[in-house]
Amino acid sequence: MADETKEKNQGEQLIKQDLITREDLDSARASEARSGVPWYKQLIAQRKITFEALDNVLRYEFHSRAAREAHDSLGEALVHGGRLTRAQLDAVMAEQKRSGRLLGSILSESGFVSRGDIATVMAKHHGIDYADFEKTPSDAAALEAIPEHIALKNGLLPIHAEGDRVTVLATLPQARERAKNVGVMLGRRIEVVLTACADMEDEIRARYRELAEDDYSAEDPVMDTKPVEPTKDSSVPPGNAKAAESERFTEVARQASGASIIKMVNAIMEGAVNADATDVHLDPQDPETRVRYRIDGILHDVMSIPRTLHGAAVSRVKILADMDITETRHPQDGHFSTAVNGRDLDVRVATLPTFLGERVVLRLLDQASVLSGVRDLGLEKDDEAKMLRLIEQPYGMILVTGPTGSGKTTTLYAALNQKNVMTESIVTLEDPVEYQLSGINQVQVDTDIGLTFANMLRASLRQDIDVLLVGEIRDQETAQIAVRASMTGHLVFSTLHTNDAVEAISTLRNMGVPSFLISSALTGIVGQRLVRKICLECKTPFKPTPELLVSLGMPLSVRRLHRGTGCHECHFTGSSGRTGVFEVLEVTPQLRTLILQDASPGQIMKAANLKTMADRCRRKVRAGITTPEEYLRVIRL
Repeated sequence: MADETKEKNQGEQLIKQDLITREDLDSARASEARSGVPWYKQLIAQRKITFEALDNVLRYEFHSRAAREAHDSLGEALVHGGRLTRAQLDAVMAEQKRSGRLLGSILSESGFVSRGDIATVMAKHHGIDYADFEKTPSDAAALEAIPEHIALKNGLLPIHAEGDRVTVLATLPQARERAKNVGVMLGRRIEVVLTACADMEDEIRARYRELAEDDYSAEDPVMDTKPVEPTKDSSVPPGNAKAAESERFTEVARQASGASIIKMVNAIMEGAVNADATDVHLDPQDPETRVRYRIDGILHDVMSIPRTLHGAAVSRVKILADMDITETRHPQDGHFSTAVNGRDLDVRVATLPTFLGERVVLRLLDQASVLSGVRDLGLEKDDEAKMLRLIEQPYGMILVTGPTGSGKTTTLYAALNQKNVMTESIVTLEDPVEYQLSGINQVQVDTDIGLTFANMLRASLRQDIDVLLVGEIRDQETAQIAVRASMTGHLVFSTLHTNDAVEAISTLRNMGVPSFLISSALTGIVGQRLVRKICLECKTPFKPTPELLVSLGMPLSVRRLHRGTGCHECHFTGSSGRTGVFEVLEVTPQLRTLILQDASPGQIMKAANLKTMADRCRRKVRAGITTPEEYLRVIRL
């Protein structure tokens, strides 16, 4: 019921912002009732709204009670200020109730008050300074501080810059919320001043156009320049088709090297770093390209860029990564190093050709983010002691299991950091080498030239190695060699894609490794997942329902759990950062006997008295570290 109310409010807010009509919403809801396709997806498909518009409603409009009640207080303030009569307000309120539109829009159209009157009253009501638009020019430094596409999408017109502070004009008080997020993205403090303007978008474009005319020569590309399309005229001689294609890519390369595109790509990168994102997605959609950040494992829409600039933005990234900008029909991989806000990053780039253009994903690898040791992972005290005991063994095999994105590589690196690089010979075989670890010899696997895990593993065994890390056991050959290596005096770390720790034993058996080798070689198995932590700034207790407690496997006596309500610090997600939930299976003599006897996973778990990931996650839910929803999202029931 709560979800239905929330969705209804979201639809009403879109109407109030004059983004859709009542008829649009009713039609979409009726279609949803018939087809089951959510109404907002239908409106996006029909191009009635954009991802950006919907995201603005979700992120900004419903986190402030003042925003929801602004249309009521605005009318009363105008009456008390003598700018509107009670009769006029009643007439406008009746229209507002009928249409559901914002009161300010109706007032300005009615002619009862001017836009300036409305803006002045709104500024006073919300405690924001007011400035006359016509008397407030824009400094070049301010316009350069905020890229044009970000200013347009957020309705912010930069007027003054001093140090890290930028003052902007806006027509709605809700712009303060957008300005804070833009400030996080750009690493600046954004101060909002309210103004009255009939078409803020046109005014923003005009001022940036003036800046371009003043600062750049005719050779410099302009943001609205479209790539030259290859000619489709049948009269063009076949010999000239290649020349036309070359001209097109020359134009795209020229755009990608222009100041506007460079600023845009830099802004996207800076925003990702400021938001602690691990990945950046450039998804070509119609009618605009979506820019999304993966933060704490979840993708968030942060902005969109015009389709006319998509090719230039992709080419700019390709140029940085030393990739072929003329190749758009096949996937490509590349990487580049950069420094953002004092942080050294290695950026892995992967492109994928889609129907609407090339999709680009950038993986941000921060060398400083490598954990210093096992104690930073979030293990329970008894599991931490087990893990340290396993790492201290002179030989054997330690496996880390879990799906993609569960933090296995981080755990392996943390384990390696416990070893003494001064007295031990350590080699890693990785695909790819993501982080450079000092004192450790890291080998890049490359199957295209025959450098497979199995081949490199054989070669490594002749290198007098004490500790060996195999990035992933993918096949029978690698599994058998790794097992035999652990039985000949090497401590071997590796990963497997299994759902839990005990399943790793069955997976090795399925790969053709005999049970007697597994029982002799295996020292320990770590199963893990990552869960989002509750934001400490907006952490709020709530009383769980009996149904929720049953689904969590908790006693009905539990009276209080916690969630994040969403705030500026966590970008209204309710979560900030991630922590691991683990199960550590230490292979004891009793378990070796069971493995040798081909015991089932259930028998092994019972004999080990294993504290599972579900048990550990429940403890973090009870402790208020994570939410019940994270438990249900991550833990298999």
